[in-house]
Amino acid sequence: MTQDIPSEVLNGIRRAAKTDWPGDQEMQQHVIDSESEAYHALQALDFGEALPFKQAILDEASQYNETWEDRFNAVQSEVEAFAELASLSPDDVPADLLAGIKQRAAAEHDWYSAQLEEVQKGIEGYRYVQRTRAKVGPIRDILVRMESIIGSECYNANIQNYSAWGVWEGEGRSFRYPVTYIRDGQEEKRKARVDDLLPEALITGHYKFGANELSIYRALVRIVDMLEADYGLKIARAGEGC
Repeated sequence: MTQDIPSEVLNGIRRAAKTDWPGDQEMQQHVIDSESEAYHALQALDFGEALPFKQAILDEASQYNETWEDRFNAVQSEVEAFAELASLSPDDVPADLLAGIKQRAAAEHDWYSAQLEEVQKGIEGYRYVQRTRAKVGPIRDILVRMESIIGSECYNANIQNYSAWGVWEGEGRSFRYPVTYIRDGQEEKRKARVDDLLPEALITGHYKFGANELSIYRALVRIVDMLEADYGLKIARAGEGC
C-alpha cells in the first residue's frame, strides 16, 4: 500500500504515526495504512470541472489539514461543491439574481463548500420572500386592520392620567402598543403607517414584552387560515375579481 508514495511523504506519515501512538506498533501500522490509502485516493481524485483550480484547492487543503485523510476529505468536498455550484441553476430564480448571489458568495468565501452554502441560503431567502409575498400580500389590508384594533386595546392602570391643564382625571390610560418590524436586517418600531413595508417586512411585526415577544402578524395569518379552513369564511384578497 505504501508503494509509489514519495519517500518524504511516507517518512512524514511514519513519523506522525510514531508521535501519535508511541509504543503501539499495531496502531502505528493502522495509521500508516489509512494515511497511505488517503494519499493514493487524493492522487487519483478526478477534479472534473474544478481541474483549472486544482492547485489552489490542494494548497488550501494542505494549509488547514495535517493528515492526508483530512486533506482528501476536504479536497473531495471542494471538488463536489465546485461542480454543484457550476450546475446550480434553479428555474424559479432569475438568472441575474442568481449570478449576483454567486458573485457575493465568491467575494466573501475562498472555499467552494462555503460558497455553495451561501448560495443555497440566498436561493432559499429568495424563495421565502416570494412565498411570503404570495401569502401575505393579498391579505395585508385585513392583517393591518386587525393588528391596529388589537394594538389599540392596551391599557395601563398604573399610569396617572392628567389633562392638558394638569388636572388629574383619574387612574389609568389607554395607549397604542408599538409594533417592532425587521426591515433590511434592522429593527423599526412603529405605531402607525406600514404602507411602505413589503410583505416580508410586515410579517416580522411583533410586540416586545421585556424579554418576550409576540409575533402578532404571523399569528393573524394563522387566524385567517383557521377562519377560512374551519369556518368557511371567505376573505376577499387583493387582485381577485368580485
